[in-house]
Amino acid sequence: MKCVAVSVFLILLLAVTGVSASVVNSIPGGTVVPMPTVNYFGGGPQVFGPGIEWSSTNAANICGFPAAFGFVGLADFGTNGQWTPGAVSPMAYLNNTSTFCGVTDSMTFEFANPVAAVGGFLNYYPNGSGPTTIAVLDAMGNVIESYTLIFNTSGDPNTGQFWGFQEATSEIKSFVLTDNYIGITNLTIFGAAPTPEPGSLLLLGSGLIGAIGYGRRRLGL
Repeated sequence: MKCVAVSVFLILLLAVTGVSASVVNSIPGGTVVPMPTVNYFGGGPQVFGPGIEWSSTNAANICGFPAAFGFVGLADFGTNGQWTPGAVSPMAYLNNTSTFCGVTDSMTFEFANPVAAVGGFLNYYPNGSGPTTIAVLDAMGNVIESYTLIFNTSGDPNTGQFWGFQEATSEIKSFVLTDNYIGITNLTIFGAAPTPEPGSLLLLGSGLIGAIGYGRRRLGL
């Protein structure tokens, strides 16, 4: 019966915390959350949509301009082309790269209620000496999954690719994009839900413990 108790506990733990996320190129049934057109420059925070907070470490003019949010101007991704004014929905955009500036910056979308999937239409400067990464984190700040972007567009204006993450439960608390002028538009989420209440977890755990105890009595243990 000890093995049964341990197994039930592990199942409960996995159900509560989640274990991994898959890298995806689309989120069927997802909701596009548009950024407002504010042409904001700095480190944020900027709040939009259903309690989504954007912020960036690229807050100062380290190498040109700070990060941009709700931006509808020109974004240059080198050989991967440009996003041109009026052709791309408002975007969030890092304005530096460790290759030229010696500093690795990132931007983060944090969700008031964790989601099961997040992604967006992305582009980046592909010739950086350091990696361009995307990652999702849980409520404790632990990395659930990360991925290094390696793609080249035709170089035509307004090109890019959709990248994101999907998991079985709603445990994604934040979405982080790092380095090499990475830009995102059409932020897409799926499965936003509140995290379980501590009281609910206690009741669930108590019910499982009670069931185990009942089983032990039935077996005369």
